[in-house]
Amino acid sequence: MKSVLADFVGCVVNGLVSRELAQEWVDDLTYLLTQQAISAFELQFTQPDGSRGAFRYDVSDDGSLFEAASSGGQRLHLLPSGTKASIYVMYRAGVQDDVREEMRKRGWGRGTRVDGTATRERAYSKDGYGLIRSRIGEW
Repeated sequence: MKSVLADFVGCVVNGLVSRELAQEWVDDLTYLLTQQAISAFELQFTQPDGSRGAFRYDVSDDGSLFEAASSGGQRLHLLPSGTKASIYVMYRAGVQDDVREEMRKRGWGRGTRVDGTATRERAYSKDGYGLIRSRIGEW
């Protein structure tokens, strides 16, 4: 999660989210990942005109991922002023009700995935477990 946190810091530096919210996202995602509750999550960007883009982080937990790229390279400075960032998670089938309830208590609600083709950019892993980051949308 250190590399993902660094990606989130890019959002803070570019004024897309507060430092506190970025830390909450890391805490919440760490909880979900340790519960093996999600298959992926998206760091989404909604521009003032309503267009959306995202980074999708696909979970790789089958022991096959050994790539450890550096964080960054997001080009967030290209997003127009007024762009807002948010997080969307994709739960795995059969996730425990208590996990969903915990996320509701933490203020998580409903959302939608960003449509579009995902272009793989980099991956973050340790000991065969990690996340594959892809860019979605033209931005």
